[in-house]
Amino acid sequence: MPNVLRDLEGIREENLKLLATSDDDAAQVLEWGARRELIFARLRESDLGLAGDELAAATSLIKEIVKLDATILARLQQNLATLSQKRTAATKMRKALAHRARSYPSVFLRRVA
Repeated sequence: MPNVLRDLEGIREENLKLLATSDDDAAQVLEWGARRELIFARLRESDLGLAGDELAAATSLIKEIVKLDATILARLQQNLATLSQKRTAATKMRKALAHRARSYPSVFLRRVA
């Protein structure tokens, strides 16, 4: 099997591994992206002279990778939206708590002082 097909299968396997995890941790996503970049760099530098069955196999793998990439990107976008909502809620909570702390001196602090 040519290196191109092995590399494409490697990308597909990395995508499947990432999708199999229930939690996208930032380090894991960064590692996934770095491994992909290495493989794509290798593919850019290699002779992609594929024909016949090899070309059909490569085309099939690329189509599968594109579908998996779309699923991964949708999941990452959903995670980003969720994090954004949590950040907004935390900011509102922090502001509310800061306002409350200034408005009402703590009875406990008055007794300790």
